[in-house]
Amino acid sequence: MKVLVIDDDPVSRLILRRTLERGGFEVLEASDGLERWELFQRHSEEIRLAVVDWVMPGIDGVELCRRVRSSASEQYVYVVLLSAKQEKRDIVTGLEAGADDYIGKPFEPAELISRMKVGLRIIALEQRLKELATTDPLTKVLNRRAIIERLREELHRAGREDEAVGVILLDIDHFKAVNDRYGHLEGDRVLAETAERLRGGLRKYDALGRYGGEEFLVVIPQPKGHTVEVAERLRCQIAATPYRLNKEPLALTISLGATEVQLPPFQGTDQGTEALLEEVLKRADAALYEAKEGGRNQVVFRGFAP
Repeated sequence: MKVLVIDDDPVSRLILRRTLERGGFEVLEASDGLERWELFQRHSEEIRLAVVDWVMPGIDGVELCRRVRSSASEQYVYVVLLSAKQEKRDIVTGLEAGADDYIGKPFEPAELISRMKVGLRIIALEQRLKELATTDPLTKVLNRRAIIERLREELHRAGREDEAVGVILLDIDHFKAVNDRYGHLEGDRVLAETAERLRGGLRKYDALGRYGGEEFLVVIPQPKGHTVEVAERLRCQIAATPYRLNKEPLALTISLGATEVQLPPFQGTDQGTEALLEEVLKRADAALYEAKEGGRNQVVFRGFAP
């Protein structure tokens, strides 16, 4: 786990680094608040723990805590404020600014490591709660709310960076017949295995979510015109190997509706993004309907020019 250490005193910073490294932490260092803030912005996805000195030139530790708490980072950062100030009002000021813990100077190395381990437990709990809130419990992919939020984020990003977003809505063909013949427990196994197979056909930064029932939604950042190819690969991932239900082989297929949005650079509004998101989902849903009406086990693409 990476820990960002911010202290303008090089000797104090060295002691902190060696103490934390002996405790098994990887340390990033900054000599002042401004440098630390720039480091945090560059490494916000990696940094989950920080030890911040209160008194520093430029941006002090308290202001740094405020900036961390008001930042747009999705990852929670556990901040320990380090200071020679021992008055209760100072401790309250630090905690109210957003610090999670407070250690006086000079610090006891064993105490620092113990408090950092508390931070690790808090981060692990936060991560677990986040997973429970965003993950479909059966298929272990994103739930409906989370996959739609991911699509919303990608539309925002594409609008800023003049890039495209690919969207695929897919449905397991004749899934009701599976439940009717084999029962809902076996049907659940089909859903879980389908999600696993779909994951195998996607890149790490593509997003997969359960849209509802036997429907899945795929969000593809930077598709570069390959959305249909990805959809066809997913179709083959499902059709290539029969499922085994009650020790019987069962061939299943999926139908897929795909669209791809190429956005020019824009200063997007929340209202505009919501309208675009709704239209993208409508396009994918219409393409899926066409695929099912056309005989199933196929990909239909509907272009999009907002």
